[in-house]
Amino acid sequence: MTGPLEAVLRDVAGFAAEARIFLVGGAVRDLLAGRAIRDVDLVVASDGTSGFPARLGALPGWRPLAAHGRFGTATFSSPAGLRVDAALARKESYPSPGALPVVEAGASVEEDLARRDFTVHAMAMEVDPRGGLGPVIDPFGGQADVAGRRLRLLHSRSLGDDPTRAFRAVRYECRLGFRVMEPSFSDALALSRESGAWALISGDRLRNSMEEVLAEDGWGEAVARLGSMGVLALVVNGWEAPPRSVSPADAGLGSRWKAAIAALPPGLKKEVATRLNFSRKLRREAGAAA
Repeated sequence: MTGPLEAVLRDVAGFAAEARIFLVGGAVRDLLAGRAIRDVDLVVASDGTSGFPARLGALPGWRPLAAHGRFGTATFSSPAGLRVDAALARKESYPSPGALPVVEAGASVEEDLARRDFTVHAMAMEVDPRGGLGPVIDPFGGQADVAGRRLRLLHSRSLGDDPTRAFRAVRYECRLGFRVMEPSFSDALALSRESGAWALISGDRLRNSMEEVLAEDGWGEAVARLGSMGVLALVVNGWEAPPRSVSPADAGLGSRWKAAIAALPPGLKKEVATRLNFSRKLRREAGAAA
């Protein structure tokens, strides 16, 4: 394990005598792949009486960044400089395609893993009272997919439940060098279109997901991939053109948005800006002013 992660686990270990705490998601994926840990996700499987995750913010050097009571999650900056997301284990259900999930707390870690996006994120390792990690809990074959550099959805309704997972898949392709599994991904994308999820999801959620793509080092490749997969056309029909490149000196978010829609006719640029709820400032920067 890397030093910063070890420091986080040592601090978290103090709660392990009171509740079962697990390292989950991308941190487990990166440990198995031998990659540096960028972010840490922790889940506690208990009735919440331990006060975790809120009590993390009282530890020396820990700084609370955000709390989301609806989802039982909190975000911290650790003394070692890692971003740490901590949450109670939960189950989720989607009342309609593209809607935010209905959360039910008090789940087991296996139930919590079952709500995730890809098999490579549906793994967990329990933190012991000494700050060590137990064996990998892997109910969906994530270890094999890490080894094979595959991104495999947990189920065929995944993109209908949350269409933003399509953007996430392309981000991970470009960042990690993994590849989505076909034809299952395309089949899930088709089901999401048939469900009406893309019309129901808010423009703000779509814009935020696209901006996470634009923040990647390989954003141009990622936008072109979204176009070739047909994801952009599900956001706004006809949005399929590859992005124009920008120079390193002109690589701000507005410039990247401008490049992403540069090849579109003016009317379609405005349609993208309207669907994704661009601010007036972003409309000007992206060349999609009304």
